[in-house]
Amino acid sequence: MRLALLILLPLAGCAAFADGAAEGRRGNALLAEGDAEGAAAAFRRGIEATEGEDADPAARAALWNNLGLALYEQESYEEAAGAFDEAVALAAEPAARARYAYHAGTALARAGTLEDAADRLRRALVARPDFPEARHNYEWVKRRLDGTPPEGDTPPEPSDFARRLKAQADALVAQRQYRDAYDLLTDGLRRDSTVAAFADYIQRLGDVVQIEEGTPAPPADSLRADSLR
Repeated sequence: MRLALLILLPLAGCAAFADGAAEGRRGNALLAEGDAEGAAAAFRRGIEATEGEDADPAARAALWNNLGLALYEQESYEEAAGAFDEAVALAAEPAARARYAYHAGTALARAGTLEDAADRLRRALVARPDFPEARHNYEWVKRRLDGTPPEGDTPPEPSDFARRLKAQADALVAQRQYRDAYDLLTDGLRRDSTVAAFADYIQRLGDVVQIEEGTPAPPADSLRADSLR
């Protein structure tokens, strides 16, 4: 199964918890570099640092959410879903609850726990009915539960051009030039559809760009079809 998670939230509103915010930023950087294990450790330290009655729920929700992504990257899907559930419990805004429930549902789908996955995805749609990714994955899970094989689950085989582009993007990421790497791949996607084989990687780059620049990265063509593979 393949799923591009829309995660890596900035730790807004966390000024009173400098240690936790610093660990969160450290975790985001490690995750962008591919060190999911180190990122998970940083997010756990951030969660521990922001415990207490005066803790900012939104900041803690972001930390739990990003811990979930780090665990997801390590294929610890059940544990990732538990982290996303913690984020849901802390989220005050319906949009945030929907996003975290969606993440929990997709992680549970990867784990093969389809009944629980459907439950989380339903919660996401209750909180945000106009959530196409959650609708797509809910329908995927329901087809599995109903015994109907989903279609279109095989990603494209990357061409030589796509592989060269990915290597160039890796070099840019090593220099922390995330925007340049993101733009390189999204432009390449318009020229060669097999660049979509790296959809998860492009999505993570877009999330990092959003963190660094404070605004959402423009959507890349063909990245909204979050087929579970």
